[in-house]
Amino acid sequence: MGAAVESGDLYFEPKAAQRCAQRCAEFIDHLEKLQFEVKRLGKIDGFGDRLPSGVALATKFEKKASGGDYSMDQAITDHIKVVLEMQQTFEKIEAMYAASEDRGTAGINSAGAPL
Repeated sequence: MGAAVESGDLYFEPKAAQRCAQRCAEFIDHLEKLQFEVKRLGKIDGFGDRLPSGVALATKFEKKASGGDYSMDQAITDHIKVVLEMQQTFEKIEAMYAASEDRGTAGINSAGAPL
């Protein structure tokens, strides 16, 4: 998406990119709250500690939440990175719109100055 913005192949209506960037920020906040909750799942009880199968099952679920191979907390971290990149891209688009608007306004103002 960033490359499409750089090349000029991606267009948005004015203020749409700003709204998208805001929505990304809200989604990142939601993901961070979810990640906090997932970290609490790193210790699971309720399967008991007497039977080896209960201990093994609890450990397996704990690793799925945090610390295992591509656990939920890692997946959420990866999602946050992607959404942050999207937010930065939308902010860049909005800045490009603002700069273009400023150039256009300055051009119109300078053209009418001698009148």
